[in-house]
Amino acid sequence: MLEWQQRPLAYRARLPACPPMPIGVWIIDDTPSHHTAAAHVVAQLSTFALETFDDGASAVAEFTLRAASAPQTLPRIILMDFFMGDMRGDEATRLIRAIDPRGFPPIIVGYSSVASGSAAIVAAGGDVVVRKRIADDGSNPALREYLETFLRIAGS
Repeated sequence: MLEWQQRPLAYRARLPACPPMPIGVWIIDDTPSHHTAAAHVVAQLSTFALETFDDGASAVAEFTLRAASAPQTLPRIILMDFFMGDMRGDEATRLIRAIDPRGFPPIIVGYSSVASGSAAIVAAGGDVVVRKRIADDGSNPALREYLETFLRIAGS
């Protein structure tokens, strides 16, 4: 027998700890300045990793692909704009919710500049609304507060 088979706990104790995977955050928004503001916030919170999408259709296609082939790479949080051209945020939310991946479904955040847009995202299956704005420093203070609260609640 190999050492790890004879004494698995002692062997495991000598292995280096694996760093925790970052918490995936997607922003689905057709405005580059909102991608930049979200990236500014996420860069200050190393626990998160941001991926950006310019439209709902490409994000839904990527979510579908990952749900089928690599569910561990799905985002934990999705920031969803409402007005995005080809597909509105409420439609993208409904399609993502219909996929129903294994494990934890993502938290879908209504992230529209228009309150009624965020409300429509929540009505379509979204979870919460975070105000979308860009401060003088290029970040979004409301997004930072939400992500910090998420970490406190999650215990990270």
